[in-house]
Amino acid sequence: MTKLNTFMLMAAIALSGSAAAGPKAMQNLQKPQAGVPVDFSFGGENGCEFMLNGKAFQIRSGEIHPQRVPRHYWQHRIRAAKAMGLNTIAFYVFWNQLEQKDGSWDFSGMNDIAAFIDLCQQEGMWVLFRPGPFVCGEWDMGGLPSYLLKDGPAELRNTRNPQFMEAQTRYLDKMAEIAIPRLAKNGGPILMIQLENEYGSYRSPHDEVAYIEWLRDYWKGKGAERFYLSEGSSPGHLRFVIPDVAVGLDPADRESDTRHARKVVKNAPVFSSETYPGWLRHWGEGNWLPSRKTLNSVRWYMESGFSFNLFVLHGGTSFGLTAGSNSDNNTGANFMPDLTSYDYGSPIGEHGNLTKEYFEYRDIIRKALPAEANVPEPPATPETMTLPTFTPELVCPFFQIRKTDAGCSELPRTLENVGQNQGIVVYTATVPAGDAARLHMTVRDYAQVYLGADHVGDIDRRTNPTGIDLPARKAPQPLTVVLDTFGHVNFSNFIEKDDKGIIGPVKLGDTELKGWEMKLLPLDAGEPQPGMPNRMWTPNLKGGFFRAEIELDKVADTFLNMEKWPKGYVWVNGHLLGRYWNIGPQYRLYCPAEFLKPGKNTITILDTMTSAPAPIRGELERNMEVNKVTESLNNQW
Repeated sequence: MTKLNTFMLMAAIALSGSAAAGPKAMQNLQKPQAGVPVDFSFGGENGCEFMLNGKAFQIRSGEIHPQRVPRHYWQHRIRAAKAMGLNTIAFYVFWNQLEQKDGSWDFSGMNDIAAFIDLCQQEGMWVLFRPGPFVCGEWDMGGLPSYLLKDGPAELRNTRNPQFMEAQTRYLDKMAEIAIPRLAKNGGPILMIQLENEYGSYRSPHDEVAYIEWLRDYWKGKGAERFYLSEGSSPGHLRFVIPDVAVGLDPADRESDTRHARKVVKNAPVFSSETYPGWLRHWGEGNWLPSRKTLNSVRWYMESGFSFNLFVLHGGTSFGLTAGSNSDNNTGANFMPDLTSYDYGSPIGEHGNLTKEYFEYRDIIRKALPAEANVPEPPATPETMTLPTFTPELVCPFFQIRKTDAGCSELPRTLENVGQNQGIVVYTATVPAGDAARLHMTVRDYAQVYLGADHVGDIDRRTNPTGIDLPARKAPQPLTVVLDTFGHVNFSNFIEKDDKGIIGPVKLGDTELKGWEMKLLPLDAGEPQPGMPNRMWTPNLKGGFFRAEIELDKVADTFLNMEKWPKGYVWVNGHLLGRYWNIGPQYRLYCPAEFLKPGKNTITILDTMTSAPAPIRGELERNMEVNKVTESLNNQW
């Protein structure tokens, strides 16, 4: 071919758009097809590139957790990711939402992980599978089951604890049944399996590389081949990297973030496994705020062909009791419970609304891709509706709510010890006569304290976690502690010690109080049920159980505005939406159309602080406090 013909051919290719600017990895537009195996591997110089059927491949991923998204909307969220120009969906699996108290497994509804993976493939999206067992994700106990704390603090995430290893293997066997037939090499969409999550950040005395090697060998024994770890980018975070395993950095926003990892990682690529478009939020903080910095990160990815995962592309909602908490390592101090909303400042908002940032990301990605990518138009945002103001009626005061008797013990027992995960427990004991004194009591997480029939104060783990002053007593009096929990710590090694309830001995001055009665209100077992007082004497316990019935001609998503209610929980037609608390920043709870029905709908409320009903209204969107925001920390705690 002459030089002139060669020049004309190159010009024609350029004009046609089939050789758009950008690295070769972005030219590989292969999509998963059911039953068609592909070869996903590590290749290039020193194995540092992702390869798909022998060609360099850029992973452009968005994180969506199916267990936080109503199943009806899975397809919408996946299509929104595809319309941004992404080619992959990453997601955590939350073990403790799958394994039930009786040892059975629930893979129905939002727990149908296999169906979600199949839907990703149906929509032409690859998958990064993140089963943990520990995942963090601002989820209760990072996805680990609370029964691991039944006997108190336990060493987790290591090979030397037989109970943990037995439970973990039982869980991973369930994951393998789902994942192995859906690997890319077997005609499915799963490119890689994440072995563990930010293990280098755990910093416990029993960290060990042997644990990571055990996980790799487990999955290899099941037939999997390609793995990755998610870690921070500093040398300390990368001390558990093993050969032939890719490393995702949380985050890698620029080339300089990858320098140390490229020295440590052997025969495998480095990518950004968690690039943060926003940040998580806790009760009492400011509101959600998108990160403008991340737009520049995505520009770099698309200029360089660097692979990435936006964490999270769509956060969704931590329905029920699934939201976790954060705290300091080792001590559990600086307790920060996570909100019910997991919006995160994400490009796709809590009810599937596409934000301004979504379209900015989409513009950056589309411009860098070849024309043949044929990025589709975004799907329409799901409809939302208002609900006229309604006021629930008081069904019964708190002390009349039916509770389960957990018996008596010398010292107060934890919720895990009696088989309950979170919820409410009422402790009672007898306080002797005496002068005013300090009641020394460590609670997890929020306690209302009554002496006789009088409320003497609250103990809030966030601010004053270890005691309260009691007045003088002329005679022995009953002490009642109504204890409400938040989710277990989901990050740091304090997950091993974060059992719930009254922790350890209780002292009044120097005198230890013994002889404790315990009554349980689990909440995750369904709505509370009204009953009758189970003894002649009851304190004037704050709180109440409320109900309202509303008629609907049609259903759509809505947000229940709970701003006029102090603190508690909401069920809609038996679905526990989650917690509300008037300290903010979240005042509105997302109620998807899937939880509603035409005709009569029942809304029930358990408020732990009031027996006076207040009005509620269904709003079109979640609230935003324009004058109160919290910095997006970008994983820099």
